[in-house]
Amino acid sequence: MKLLKVTVLTAFLSLSGVASAELVANIPLNGSRYDSMEPMALLSQAKTGNQQAQFFLAKRYQKGLGIQQNFQQAIQWYTTAAKQDIAPAQLNLAMMYIRGEGVQPNAGQARYWLEKAAKLGDNRASYTLAMLDEKEKKLVDAYKWYDLAARDGMLSDQVRTRAQSKIGQLALNLSSQDIATARSRADSWFQSK
Repeated sequence: MKLLKVTVLTAFLSLSGVASAELVANIPLNGSRYDSMEPMALLSQAKTGNQQAQFFLAKRYQKGLGIQQNFQQAIQWYTTAAKQDIAPAQLNLAMMYIRGEGVQPNAGQARYWLEKAAKLGDNRASYTLAMLDEKEKKLVDAYKWYDLAARDGMLSDQVRTRAQSKIGQLALNLSSQDIATARSRADSWFQSK
């Protein structure tokens, strides 16, 4: 049953288009430099502590881009970058925990990294948290995360638009008190950033 739940959740998240971070939101991005760098040079840069190199190396290992796919190495490098508050690394690491890529599926670890990315303003993480809570029928919590994903100043306008639509859909199934509670929780969470 647990495997079926993870499979359904993974399919749900994959269809949403939010499941993979391609941008580095909180550090200057020179993606072309790292996307075209030879794997050994990228590894060398990552080992020196270069956060962008760590993120792009992890992405290459995860996807098998110009290097043999290796989920364990992807987990290692995403974790290294995620611990340095690189939101896209946190998001991708969380998705690997949800999908069970290189690790046992672990909803707790996924939520931990998603919340850290959301705190850094990555609304793809907030949106993913909303989908997780909605799937578990925690509609007030889902509303809270959609509300946060829809706020100004977040990373993705496309995600903000989708979150606004989801807020309208969820509102049909919530009382005015539930909505007020969700908004209050979102405000408190946002202010604690």
